[in-house]
Amino acid sequence: MEKGLVNPYLQAAPAHYLNEEGIMEKSGEYISELGNRVLISGGVKALKSVEEKLTSSLDSSGLAWEKHVFRGECSEKNVSLIIEKAEAFSADVLVGVGGGKSLDCAKAAAEECGIPIVTIPTIAATCAATTPVSIIYNEQGEYERDYFLTTNPDLVLVDPEVIAKAPVKYLIAGIFDALSKWYEGRAAVKNIKNPDIFTASAIKLAELLNNRMTEEALEAVELVKENKTGNALIDVIDLNIYLTGAIQSLGQKTCRNAAGHAIHNGLTIMKESHELLHGIKVGYGIIVQLLIEDLPEEEIREVVSFFRELGLEPSLKGLNLPYNREVIQAVAKKAVVDPVMQFMPFKVTEEMVISAIEKLEENIDNY
Repeated sequence: MEKGLVNPYLQAAPAHYLNEEGIMEKSGEYISELGNRVLISGGVKALKSVEEKLTSSLDSSGLAWEKHVFRGECSEKNVSLIIEKAEAFSADVLVGVGGGKSLDCAKAAAEECGIPIVTIPTIAATCAATTPVSIIYNEQGEYERDYFLTTNPDLVLVDPEVIAKAPVKYLIAGIFDALSKWYEGRAAVKNIKNPDIFTASAIKLAELLNNRMTEEALEAVELVKENKTGNALIDVIDLNIYLTGAIQSLGQKTCRNAAGHAIHNGLTIMKESHELLHGIKVGYGIIVQLLIEDLPEEEIREVVSFFRELGLEPSLKGLNLPYNREVIQAVAKKAVVDPVMQFMPFKVTEEMVISAIEKLEENIDNY
């Protein structure tokens, strides 16, 4: 698995994406177009939410299948475990089930095996189901690198009823991860005088995402709290999983991420942060980025207010994370050398990150 910053294969979307109630009951029909021997990889809870209908449909379509239970991180070790299982079973298609780390691990394994990948997200917490990249962590949960794939997933199957039954915290995390495409993207393009069509498209889509999320996110959250589906939830699922992934793919060379995700990656040095969902840490990172950019206080207050409505108190204290000089220096040190920090429109120093974090912690009650 080679390292790399930019994916040389510019992609925009998965080959086939379906967000439809009851899709698991028809999953075998779609998967049979890709192969006959299916390895299913997913976490225990994720598999429980779809396994019965998925495997029944595979059986009805005459497909052979075997199951691998994913545990822990999307790490080199776990990728290797899936590869070994796929090769032992002679799998010709891999199905990843679950959240971001489970899906990323399955995607990386399918890439290494050279077989199609089907993703079935059981939560809408990230865009991992649709993107041509896997985020690799070490066994302790610290971010290591991005592993770029040659294609987006071949097939993405989403059942909004499954998403609605998952804890609402996952949808909220996905909303913050999606919103980062606007806040990070608009910062990244400030110094691009003549953006190419891919970058221009990414930013327009990110603006659309931000506007629609502002209109529908709170309603979608309320629906999931009641375990209900509805138009707002279906739209937000598409924003979190599909549109965010398309924006990331289109803008990967110029505006895929920036300081928000770099701060997230810096936070992973704290073991206490490993219990927090990716999107929650990204949401915090967005606010730190706005302070690094030295944007008007009124704008920052508006963003903080919206994030609070969604259920995030964007401070280390609010996230129950350690706050002391030694900790923030370590976070800043990791964040400034993170590859995506280079997409900021100016050089970000450790001192700038430290100053932004301290200002946020000391003034959070004023926002």
